[in-house]
Amino acid sequence: MQNPDSSTGFPAVGRSGLYFGIVLIGANLRAPITGLGPVLPAIQHDLGFNDTTAGLLNSLPLLIFALLSPVAPIVGRRHGLERILGMALLGIALGTVIRSIAMPGALWLGTIVLSSGIAFANVLLPGLVKRDFPTHAAGLVGLYAAAMAAMAGLSAGLAEPVAHMSGLGWQGAIGIWALPALVALFVWMPQFRVRQHYVSSAITGGSAFVSPWRHPVGWQVSLFFAFHSLVFYSLVDWFASYAASRGISLSSAGFMLLVFQVVAVATNLGSAPVIRRLSDQKLLGFSCGLLLLIGTGGLAFMPDLSLLWLTCAGFGAGIAMVTSLSLFGLRTRDHHQAAALSGMAQFIGYSGAATGPLLVGLLHDAIGGWIAPLWLLMGSSILAAVFATLAGRSRTIG
Repeated sequence: MQNPDSSTGFPAVGRSGLYFGIVLIGANLRAPITGLGPVLPAIQHDLGFNDTTAGLLNSLPLLIFALLSPVAPIVGRRHGLERILGMALLGIALGTVIRSIAMPGALWLGTIVLSSGIAFANVLLPGLVKRDFPTHAAGLVGLYAAAMAAMAGLSAGLAEPVAHMSGLGWQGAIGIWALPALVALFVWMPQFRVRQHYVSSAITGGSAFVSPWRHPVGWQVSLFFAFHSLVFYSLVDWFASYAASRGISLSSAGFMLLVFQVVAVATNLGSAPVIRRLSDQKLLGFSCGLLLLIGTGGLAFMPDLSLLWLTCAGFGAGIAMVTSLSLFGLRTRDHHQAAALSGMAQFIGYSGAATGPLLVGLLHDAIGGWIAPLWLLMGSSILAAVFATLAGRSRTIG
């Protein structure tokens, strides 16, 4: 369906408002998750979780992302992207509040609700950007990825200080992130009143449509997404516990995670214009995997320089995120195919990423140290470099 304002390529209702709303949605797609890691030791102490249970809690959002990613394009097609994105923001806010309530099961229920909202927004947002901002897609992807990383960094960096405020505890530290979701929902409200745009079924693409599930590029993009996400979420979820084992205070660990995210933000913003100018993304893909390998390898063998290694990993994570999101559009012919690739990549990607925090917890419980988990992350970094280089070649599906 064409936009009402075909002369500009922007929707008729509030082009700047829609642009700003997309950035605000992006800002809410990681903060409720990354704020959990720094207060995880307190949660384990209060609720009696062992490392395996804590790993399952860390992995639950990623499992939900994987399960709902194939469903999101269908729901968006049936009910409209704008409406479902608004409902996703409501789910994020509601789930974040529920998760912070001191009652049995609330932590798990709230995590399920907020993760469901994030899952729908994860999949539908790239398709909305490709459809409504085709000539500005790379810049907007970089901007909302930067907002996502910035808020994720603030969430990680502020979690432990907020938890120590009088009467708040870890519940307040993770509950406070309902506020940005409510702000984004308020800004997004006008989109409920516009004519809804729908992601057409793949069949409307006619005989030219090729499913990413049946094309090597679809698998290369998806596996790149899986391995860099596995490293990212494992670091965010477990670095505080790793740091504590090395005698690093929780406040220092939170600061290091903040630096990790700030570097990722700067890299998000810097990568977007580079992507637009390059004929392919092979070098970017290889670089992000190499930087992740340097970061995880450094943590394993020279832990006293943890801040340096997290900085390297932050560069790698920033390049990886904006590149993988951009590939959803760059490797497809239209927004129908982009939606299909987004759903596939995030299903496979988050299925793989969900195993990361869980395997880290299992390996740490079984072996009692951090070398085996860090070898897992180093191997994943190498595979991220391989698949990113393959996906970075200038080709499209079909």
